[in-house]
Amino acid sequence: MAWCSGGAQGYFEAAIAQGADAYITGEISEQNFHLANETGVAFIAAGHHATERFGIQALGGHLAVKFGLEHRFSTRTIRFDFLH
Repeated sequence: MAWCSGGAQGYFEAAIAQGADAYITGEISEQNFHLANETGVAFIAAGHHATERFGIQALGGHLAVKFGLEHRFSTRTIRFDFLH
């Protein structure tokens, strides 16, 4: 099983080369659809935003443990109206 959050369909071939029998990421391209069928490796496109949520939470947890930090994950939408 290989997993990379967001739009990481470009790493699918590397996952296959490493022996993964399933790959989870946020998006799929037509090329990878065919590659999955040809190789028999499952490709799970679980949604760009959905996969990034878990990836960033895992990274926050890892950094908190490694460096003794406190962290929180928020699902609150940040507006960038001030840029206009």
